[in-house]
Amino acid sequence: MMTPSTIPGVPATRFRWTVVALLCGVAFVLYIDRINIMITAPQLEKEFGLSSQMMGNVLSAFLFGYALGLVPGGWLADHFGPHRVLTWAAVSWGLLTALMACVQKEVVGHAINSGAVLISVRFLLGICEACAYPTFNRALANWMRRGERALSSGLIHGGSGLGGAFTPVFIALIVEQLGWRESFWISGAITFAVAILWWKLTTDHPAQHSRVNAAELQQIAAEREELQTKAADRQWYRNLVRSQNAYMLCASEFLYGLSGFVFLTWFYIYFVKVRGAGDFYSAVLSSLIYLAMAVGAPVGGILCDACVRKWGSPWGRRTVPLVSIALSGVLGIVAPSIANNTWCAIVFSAAAGLQFVAASAFWATVIDITRRGTGVLGGFMNGAGNLGSAIGTVAFPWLVDHLGWELALQLAGFAGVVSGLVWMFIDSSRQIDRGISDLSAVLTPEALTSEAH
Repeated sequence: MMTPSTIPGVPATRFRWTVVALLCGVAFVLYIDRINIMITAPQLEKEFGLSSQMMGNVLSAFLFGYALGLVPGGWLADHFGPHRVLTWAAVSWGLLTALMACVQKEVVGHAINSGAVLISVRFLLGICEACAYPTFNRALANWMRRGERALSSGLIHGGSGLGGAFTPVFIALIVEQLGWRESFWISGAITFAVAILWWKLTTDHPAQHSRVNAAELQQIAAEREELQTKAADRQWYRNLVRSQNAYMLCASEFLYGLSGFVFLTWFYIYFVKVRGAGDFYSAVLSSLIYLAMAVGAPVGGILCDACVRKWGSPWGRRTVPLVSIALSGVLGIVAPSIANNTWCAIVFSAAAGLQFVAASAFWATVIDITRRGTGVLGGFMNGAGNLGSAIGTVAFPWLVDHLGWELALQLAGFAGVVSGLVWMFIDSSRQIDRGISDLSAVLTPEALTSEAH
């Protein structure tokens, strides 16, 4: 007897979109654990007597750890698969989030350097969270059709944005009603729940899952540049070193991080301390940033995939990030000069949303140019971005002291303009897996249209 997965005429399942939905859930809790400290920062400063520079060190510790962990995280995803790697990564960062609630000023009657402990925990949290996006991309490379990559990546980034929008008000309410320590306990518990769902409901490859039938497997396989997806070998790494795309992606992402760090670290503090917007209203304004990201990411994915279908590569992948990141930088330059708090936050939010319009293009381009080393290259690229964010975060107090808040923020916006312009030099039709090979015949609008049908 034939099984339902092999009966001719049975409609293709669409379980790959359930996998995307679960990845969105992981991205949601990723941002809860990443930015909850932004809302609790005033309480941490007060309880542990931290200066602004020390608070900057605590905030940047996560980013340095994140940048350091991305390439190893990508390697793990490529070699051991997204199922196990993402599960254990989520469990580890959930534990470290809960551990933040345990930091004290003294232990057994002996005073400790609380600032150093906070830096250490956040650094380790960054290393553990670093597995996330390279592993997301490994999962998309395994599960998604080429014409769906940017959209699915955009949806995942939208999940991050929703997590960011949810977190400021959620954490502010917990801090107000229960205390800052409880906010970290609750964040960790939510992460554990999502990690269990990912473990129970997914597999590394669609062929391993009982809810994926043969028709869906054929759809996924039909749009792969190559069916061979062995892990990266020495020749692949030699090709990587010679790849202009790899360097340009990392350069754009580094500047992208230098431009976007404000949204993830100093934005709430800026509105509380400098603009005097009040704790709760500043949390609401911070949520606008992430709502814009949540909208911008899937919209960018749709636009990016549509541009590839219309124009092929390289302009199909290049156009959206080129325009959106540069325009985001311009708005980042304008926003600090706006006197009204609400309108300033709205313009900043538009800048953040436009940044996230481009987010899926980065990750879709990584898959376009390599299937064998998706996690590793994604790790290098995202590592460059988070290194930029870390440098910006730790240097920002110094810039504020010497230049003032407005000019320091405008410099971040200028970095965004340059990040967008770098996309002029990124060509997604040149694939690392094939040395220096032109895939324009594969990625033409006609080819994509015919495969879609």
